[in-house]
Amino acid sequence: MTNNIKLATRKSPLALAQANMVKSFLVDNGVFDKVDLISMSTTGDTVDNKIFKQEGGKGLFLKELENALLEGEADIAVHSMKDVPAKLDERFNISSILQREDPRDVFISGKHKTLSDIKTGIIGSSSPRRQAMIKHMNSNIKSKEIRGNIQTRLEKLKKEQLDGIILAKSGLIRMGLDHVITESLDVNDFVPSPGQGILCIECLSKNDFVIKRIKKVVHVDTEICGAAERIFARNMDGDCLSPIGAHAVIEKNLLTITGYVASIDGTRFIKNKVSGKKDAYEKLARDLSDVFIKMGSKRMLKC
Repeated sequence: MTNNIKLATRKSPLALAQANMVKSFLVDNGVFDKVDLISMSTTGDTVDNKIFKQEGGKGLFLKELENALLEGEADIAVHSMKDVPAKLDERFNISSILQREDPRDVFISGKHKTLSDIKTGIIGSSSPRRQAMIKHMNSNIKSKEIRGNIQTRLEKLKKEQLDGIILAKSGLIRMGLDHVITESLDVNDFVPSPGQGILCIECLSKNDFVIKRIKKVVHVDTEICGAAERIFARNMDGDCLSPIGAHAVIEKNLLTITGYVASIDGTRFIKNKVSGKKDAYEKLARDLSDVFIKMGSKRMLKC
């Protein structure tokens, strides 16, 4: 196989910025000699909120890119790991790439200095996880569905006179827009989405050439944290629209995984954590999952 490859990406400004970051990394580190970008629109970029929920949520951001892989039009695709369903089609393989960016959620507002300052108001967010966290933080704060790229959401913040919006900090940093952040939210209060802040490369499971070359430059701790979070999410049997959070962090080879599950209406939630040696990340993630299941997490996700 030639050492020149084709990389599929969405057309959004953030997706293109991330794809170019990965392209530069792969070429600069000698993984591939040349990487050509193929940009395309996905179903997730074009459908409205109702269809987005009916047709599978975040997985719609992958559909056209995965078809390009299957049809040989591209060798790899780049995604935000948080957009990749926890239960991945066995025909595909994902590996993290680059070190994780700041995984926190952020509050952006032109009216308030902190999220806790709001006594009553409306926050823009299309994430069930964020909506649930807002609701059990302050039931007087309402959530309003907003979708679109970062620029579109920032425009809606002003046009729709919202009290604020909540976005992923990593995307703002990669777009050079971190100056708009009002407050970075503590991961213990707002447990991030599994894989948030991590970029990943997807390819066909049978593409050993690509998998072996990517493996040589994987950031090990990022790979472990992303895998642990995805194992937890997968064991919860939720989907991309379920209010599930997971955040793993490694300090001196000690891995701590924090999990979060809420009822759909946001009135009830479970939050817990486990710690242990990072090499045992799979067992730790399963152990945390077992704790949640015993506490009724699967029943809660159906409420």
